[in-house]
Amino acid sequence: MSDDESEVNLHELSDSMQSIHKHIEQLSHLSKHIYSRALSISQRIENPNLDLWTQPFQIHERAKSWAKKHLVARKCSLWQIHRTLLESAKKEKRVITGQKVKLSKEEGEIMELPIDEPISVWLVMGKLPRFFV
Repeated sequence: MSDDESEVNLHELSDSMQSIHKHIEQLSHLSKHIYSRALSISQRIENPNLDLWTQPFQIHERAKSWAKKHLVARKCSLWQIHRTLLESAKKEKRVITGQKVKLSKEEGEIMELPIDEPISVWLVMGKLPRFFV
């Protein structure tokens, strides 16, 4: 076997390994997604009253002026707060990328997050309970 043939075989093997690695990553991601969905469905079937996204909670005093400004009821769900924050950020062009957003002064004070720099949407979602009692 010549050096050229062995280089070609190594190149083909490398391409094959990269392709296999890519497919394994896709399968892993898909299996995690399916598992997550199955847990979510199981939780809703077994405990329909524990869906935190849709359960109504009382708005905290520190968030009442924000809620009034954005026409949010004093008793609402995490989902309503999330949607309202997202809609106002889009309307005011404060969405920096698909994963970063700038908060208004009032939102930053409620969630105790900085307002002068883009913040991860995941961090904001973790602070949503700060809107409630």
